[in-house]
Amino acid sequence: MASVSGRVWDAPAVLAASNEWAWVPDGAPHVRTEEYLVVAYPDWFVTPTSARVFGSGRDPAELTDEICAVAREWGRDRLWWRLSEFTRPAALEHELAARGATVEERMDVLALPLTGGVPDLAVPGDVAVRQVTDEQAVRDALEVVHDAFGGHEATDEQVATSLAEVEAGLADGSGGRWVAYVDGRPASTGGYTLAEEVCRLWGGGTHHSLRGRGAYRAVLGARLAAARAAGATLALTHGVVDTSSPILRRLGFSRHGEERILVLDLT
Repeated sequence: MASVSGRVWDAPAVLAASNEWAWVPDGAPHVRTEEYLVVAYPDWFVTPTSARVFGSGRDPAELTDEICAVAREWGRDRLWWRLSEFTRPAALEHELAARGATVEERMDVLALPLTGGVPDLAVPGDVAVRQVTDEQAVRDALEVVHDAFGGHEATDEQVATSLAEVEAGLADGSGGRWVAYVDGRPASTGGYTLAEEVCRLWGGGTHHSLRGRGAYRAVLGARLAAARAAGATLALTHGVVDTSSPILRRLGFSRHGEERILVLDLT
């Protein structure tokens, strides 16, 4: 399908947009070259040290050595790699596996054109959804994140960092985050970031005790509507193969490939 600007969102275009997706928090140590991005996220992040290879013609072993050296300089002992069919060199995944890397998660690359509008997600009337704009809503969102994805409970530092990101997105219109409530309790959350015409959907999760109540759909619908109003023509996300991906595909998203998260012990 073509966008209003004439851009065609076929499978190669979607995969290219997925491969360009990278996030660096303000102040986070990182090294970015034309070939790769390595980021040292805060310790509370699910993947504290991440490597993303945009494309390289170098020997996979040489490239791997260089990227691992960057992470070691920060004192990091594990490195999470994002790979897909789009990754070059193609033998990089084989090189990582030979060094003992294991696949920690598989995610489908999912996309939904927005040129025809936002689909009706049949959100139940008893679900309330609001955009995150203040500290209490940030804490509600992080409460859901902790339950849905595990890890440590949110620290004051994490709350402050998340609130600053929300405020920056509100100020320049580059993104936002929402929370859905069921019976007055935080039930689901998720955010999006705009990259030109692409709405990058991230962080979607639901509290285990409130699943099946429509909160996930409420947060998704709010994000899609806001992104389309801001000029997005494509919604892009990565759905975990055996959990969120089937839900999103039932709601109209199409699969265009797979991303894999491999974790490598650097010790």
